[in-house]
Amino acid sequence: MRAVITLTTDFGLDDPFVGIMKGVILNLLPTVQVIDITHAIEPQNIQQTALVLESAHRYFPKNTVHLVVVDPGVGSDRRPIAVKTKSAIFVGPDNGVLTSAIDSASKVYELTESSYFLKSPSSTFHGRDVFAPATAWIAKGTALSEMGKEISDPQILNFPQPTVHENTITGEIVYIDRFGNLISNVPEKLLRALKMESLTLRIGRQRIQGVTSHYSQCAPGAIGSLINSWGKLEIFCRDGNAAKKLKCHVGTSLTIKKN
Repeated sequence: MRAVITLTTDFGLDDPFVGIMKGVILNLLPTVQVIDITHAIEPQNIQQTALVLESAHRYFPKNTVHLVVVDPGVGSDRRPIAVKTKSAIFVGPDNGVLTSAIDSASKVYELTESSYFLKSPSSTFHGRDVFAPATAWIAKGTALSEMGKEISDPQILNFPQPTVHENTITGEIVYIDRFGNLISNVPEKLLRALKMESLTLRIGRQRIQGVTSHYSQCAPGAIGSLINSWGKLEIFCRDGNAAKKLKCHVGTSLTIKKN
């Protein structure tokens, strides 16, 4: 099977940055399959990056190498790292973007061996000069122990967690997709514990009764909630934009109460 590398960045597609990184990778490993997860991460948004990676990486073949370049600290002393899990390897800056890949079974390496980078790396484009070539070498089968040293203190994000008090869950919006859907940090299992068919959800001034199974159960323009493909509670506007209609943003709180 061909090696697979995924790319997740905040570079967008207006500039040549993504294409240049792919060129570096293909020069080192011409047979690789490079898959774009997204290049539309909000600039420097580390939490959004980690959430996107968490939602996407599990759907790729075993031994995929996931390259993540959302790097507001480029050129500083922040470390380039690689994380080896049972099923994949993740490469990126040590700033929290790889949080979802790191657990007690993971091994994390600081990439220190410059022979696996391009010569004279730019202080502004480590995606090209450090991460892309290192990722290609990893996909070729180079052992991480040859590329650097194992570390025990990678940067980990503290994602906001929902709280439960008696029959009430308090959570918050952690992600807004391009349709304006409001994705919360409340997982399905918490709602099941409260019997989701008899819940009242409040977000801002909006009150939502119950949880639907799909968007079309609400009338056009109506606000509803459902469990999305990430397994999280989502607030939506049928054929509209819930974020704009409700004037909500990442960090907006919500409560769910059993009736």
